[in-house]
Amino acid sequence: MNKRLAMESALVTLLFIIGFVAWNVVQGMIMTKNYVPDLMNTASSGTPLQTQVAFGTIVRWDTTTMIMAFAGFILLAAAYYGLRSGMQRWTQRS
Repeated sequence: MNKRLAMESALVTLLFIIGFVAWNVVQGMIMTKNYVPDLMNTASSGTPLQTQVAFGTIVRWDTTTMIMAFAGFILLAAAYYGLRSGMQRWTQRS
């Protein structure tokens, strides 16, 4: 196993994930900036104010989600490693 290529694969995968998260953040910022609430029609909907308050926590990262995220990271890194090492072998043959 080529250690340099394995490290490169992990770094490229991290950059892909960071880029994906950054794109979602930028998209959310643009959507927030362009959102215009319709205050005139809100009052006619019946109950404009909230009548109950919910207490507690919302669990977004349970064990299954964390395992799936880790497995996705490993699969993406392995795919990049395989593709890159295959390209290296192909260029060395020709």
